[in-house]
Amino acid sequence: MSRRQERETQTFQGPPMKDPRAEFLALARLPGANRRALFRRFGISHTTGYRWLREAQAQDATPDHSSLKAQHTVRDLLWKRVGYDPSPAQLAAHDSQARIRLVAGGERAGKSRSAAMELFGRLLEGRLYWLVGPDYSLCRPEFDYILDACRGIDAVASVRYPANNRCELITRTGARIVARSAREPERLAGEAPDGVLGCEAAQLPRSVFLRLRGRIAERRGWLWLSGTFEGSRGWYADKFRAWQLAERTDARAFSIPSWENRAIYPGGREDPEIEDLEAMFPPDLFMERFGGVPCPPSTLVFREFDPRVHVSAGARPSGSPVELAIDPGYAGAYAVLAIEQRGPHVAVIDEVYLRRTAAGDVIAACRQRPWWPRVRGGVIDIAGRQHHAAPSQIEIWASLAHVRLRSHRVFLRDGIDRLRTFLRDPASGSPRLAISPNCRWLIQEFGRYRYHDDSGLKSVSEDPIDRDNHAVKALCYWLYDRFGPVERPPRQSIPFRITW
Repeated sequence: MSRRQERETQTFQGPPMKDPRAEFLALARLPGANRRALFRRFGISHTTGYRWLREAQAQDATPDHSSLKAQHTVRDLLWKRVGYDPSPAQLAAHDSQARIRLVAGGERAGKSRSAAMELFGRLLEGRLYWLVGPDYSLCRPEFDYILDACRGIDAVASVRYPANNRCELITRTGARIVARSAREPERLAGEAPDGVLGCEAAQLPRSVFLRLRGRIAERRGWLWLSGTFEGSRGWYADKFRAWQLAERTDARAFSIPSWENRAIYPGGREDPEIEDLEAMFPPDLFMERFGGVPCPPSTLVFREFDPRVHVSAGARPSGSPVELAIDPGYAGAYAVLAIEQRGPHVAVIDEVYLRRTAAGDVIAACRQRPWWPRVRGGVIDIAGRQHHAAPSQIEIWASLAHVRLRSHRVFLRDGIDRLRTFLRDPASGSPRLAISPNCRWLIQEFGRYRYHDDSGLKSVSEDPIDRDNHAVKALCYWLYDRFGPVERPPRQSIPFRITW
């Protein structure tokens, strides 16, 4: 270490801290730190200093809240050294304790730098890190940010930077940072990384995402998936919607809008350029391209569904009477929803969703739920009346569960129209439906139930594709039974006159 670098180590001041030990550990664990100078600065013996370092290393092996705080202290000091000041949206993603984080950004939102700084801030936690993109060139922005940051703190031991091949950086602490390409899947094996950055992850095939998830399992590593929704593959938007639920702890999704980049849009959300873009683009496309929020696919049946709006902890059981909504099946699924009506509003408090399971076993599963004693009745698909040389589903529920089920013929479009009025009330524009986070199959079906794609030249059915809809259909049956069909305005005859 040069004299200039030694002076920087001695004089650098991190953020104010109340705990001198935490500050010492943060500085002493920086790459290239002069620990003897730090012993003198903090007035401790080398025996005490090394004991603190050993204890900190032991805490890293069994992380708890205190070690997490220490990790953030190191991270914040590293960021300060290289001048990284994350925006509130970026910091929310950085501070999340979820091992898998999907970070969607608008155009020029700074998602590449935030991804690079996530890895840079965790350099001392592991030995091997991957940057994985659709090809090597799409890993370069994140790699360049990491390389520049490591050079800024004199932490580069060696770097391999070929023109059209994988880059590799080795730090002075022994950490390896390697670029990988999804076009060479054979390279996504054989090693267990401590952390992975998915660069332009929205363009990665789902199979690559699953492979990366398997790669981090051995070392309980982390995965950061950065990308934009425009031109993305379907799985990326699906995971974004599913991982927005606050109850999830293993995986979370975040948005970094373009206006978070104050270097380009100093006025933030009210920046004149952002307002001009919003006026020019359709609302959903504006939010997808600049807000980091996906447009619902045009073929989605319930485009009104938004997990941030309709999935709520407020849909927990309240002690009110419970009704069941049932769509019986076997190979597909046997779906049972537990529903509480709360005035004009409806709460789906739980679900039982089983495949290749007979009605008796489904009933047994329902009996194990805490809301079962409050069941007062329910609604089942009209197919539940059929016997097929055996008792009907209605008869089985009456015999084994002592639950009386109602059934009516509900045309598909009538059920869909009724459910839409609860996703967004036509009069107020507010939702009247709340779904518990426990209902993961119902939530998934809202994101998967689709119409046929009519973009081709051949004619297709106007009805939705009959799959990924078991729990949704059960909910349609119950709402139609309880609230009836949607009233449509009568057609008005238009008088006309024929003249010769």
